[in-house]
Order: sequence, then structure tokens, then C-alpha cells
Amino acid sequence: MIQYCCVIMLLCVMGCADSSPEPQEVLEKSRRTTAEVETKLEAIQKSTDESKAKIEAMRPNPPDPTDIK
Repeated sequence: MIQYCCVIMLLCVMGCADSSPEPQEVLEKSRRTTAEVETKLEAIQKSTDESKAKIEAMRPNPPDPTDIK
């Protein structure tokens, strides 16, 4: 127990005990990360839509049931 207290006191003196970030910094980083993720998600959605369009264009058209030969 004494060793634990000594370590805590040493960390406090060195300024290492309270290394938690400021709430504002956490909020700003969260907003930046959210914006980056949204940008990447939009790019993925666009790519997915383009791929779906290419696949649809490559599919053969089904025969028209009203077109009797």
C-alpha cells in the first residue's frame, strides 16, 4: 500500500497523474472523426451505386412477354 501511495505521489509531482484530455479537445476530435467517417461513407455509397449501375448495364434484358414472334 505504501508503494502504491509513493508511486501516485511521484506521478503527481511529475505531472503525469492527470493526463486526461480536455473535454473540448475530445469533442473537437470526435467531430473531426465523424466528418471523416461521413466523407468515407459517402465515397463508399457512391462507389456502390456506380457498381450496381454497371452490373445492371451488363445484364441481358429479359424478353418482352408481349413481343410474340
